[in-house]
Amino acid sequence: MFGLFKKKAPEETALEKRLRDLKLRKISYVDTDFDEFTRMMRSDVKNWLKLKPVNYYATKREYIMGSVYTTPDYSENYVSFERYEQERRTHKSEIYQIEFDLLSKALAKVGIIITQPVSEEQ
Repeated sequence: MFGLFKKKAPEETALEKRLRDLKLRKISYVDTDFDEFTRMMRSDVKNWLKLKPVNYYATKREYIMGSVYTTPDYSENYVSFERYEQERRTHKSEIYQIEFDLLSKALAKVGIIITQPVSEEQ
């Protein structure tokens, strides 16, 4: 009887299933107009660099959480964003595929230095 009122979880896409197997890093950013930011990201993913990183504990009320997914060799990289208000998610972006160069610059802004492994093709 009570199963009638239970919300069904949305179907998981193949990409979302793939992301579960990748390494995840979460980064907090200063809150901004989320709709405008996602519109800019759809036109050019380099707009990610415009976000300002912030210590999580400095922004208790409103912040944007970036989730960065990577393979060990950085051949596949993805990022998605969620806006939080009062510790509740209010908005969620789509998942964007990013290149290694952009990933390297974005992570360097928060003090994470990465280098792409050298392939052993000779």
